[in-house]
Amino acid sequence: MSEDLVIDLHSHSCYSDGTLTPTELVERAAAAGVGVLALTDHDTVAGLEEAEQAAARLGLRLVPGVELSASWRSQAIHVLGLWIEPRAPKFLERLDSQAERRHVRMRKICARLTQAGLPGDELLAAVLAQPGLPTRAHLAEALVAGGHVARTDDAFRRYLGKGRAAHLAADWPPLAEIVGWIREAGGVACLAHPARYALSSGARRQLLTEFAAAGGTAIEVVTGPNGASHVEASAMLAVKHGFSGSSGSDFHSPKHTWNPLGRLAKLPDSVVPVWRVYGL
Repeated sequence: MSEDLVIDLHSHSCYSDGTLTPTELVERAAAAGVGVLALTDHDTVAGLEEAEQAAARLGLRLVPGVELSASWRSQAIHVLGLWIEPRAPKFLERLDSQAERRHVRMRKICARLTQAGLPGDELLAAVLAQPGLPTRAHLAEALVAGGHVARTDDAFRRYLGKGRAAHLAADWPPLAEIVGWIREAGGVACLAHPARYALSSGARRQLLTEFAAAGGTAIEVVTGPNGASHVEASAMLAVKHGFSGSSGSDFHSPKHTWNPLGRLAKLPDSVVPVWRVYGL
C-alpha cells in the first residue's frame, strides 16, 4: 500500500443520518485527499449506487459497506459490513427487516412524544419526509425545526435519551445473527468504535470473544476524533483477540468540524490492516 494513500472506511450519507448526498460525500472525500472510501449508512445500502457513480467519475475507490445495528446483552452494538455484495437478494431482504424495525420504533417514539404534549404526528411526518431510513437524529432535527428545543443535544436530553419520556430501546437482532448476515453477503464484519460502548473491561472482552466466535474478524481501531489513548486501547484489543484493524472517520456532516473525512490517526504498526487482503 502506498504510505500516502488515505483510507476512510466509515462514513454516512443522507440515506441514514448524514447530511450530504452520496455524490456530495464522495466529492468531499476526494477533495480531502481520500483515495479509498467506504459508505456505511445505517442499515441501508440505498446510497451505494449513486456513490459508485461519483467515485468512478472522480477516480476514488469506493468500498461497498453498511453499518448494521445489533443487540448484545440488551445494548445496541454497531457492526460495519465492508466489501459486501450490496445487491445480494437475501441481504436486501434482511435490510428490509431492519428498515421495518426502524419505522416501527419511530412511530412508537412519536406516539410517546404526543403523550408528552408535543405534536407527535407532525414530527413523524417531518422525519419520514427525509430521504433514507428514519433515525433519532432526524427526529432531533425535527424537534429543533419545530421550535420545541434549541439544539439537537437538548432533544436527547429532554425527550429521546435513556430514561426520558420518549426513549424506546431498539429491538435489534442478536450480534451473532448480524455478523452472519455480513458474512453471507461476502463481507468483512468489523466492530465499529469498540471503545465507545458503556461496558466494563470484562464485558468488553466478552463482547469481543463472542464477536470473534460469530465470525467477526476486524475492529475499528482508529475512529474519527478519538484520541491517542482510544487508538492505543483499541489496538491492544485487536492484537490480543487476533482481529485486523480498520480506520474510519464516522463522518456525518460538514457541520461537525471536529470529525472531517480522511483526517485520521495512523493505524498502529502492531495491527494488521483490514484492507491488506484487498491489496491496498
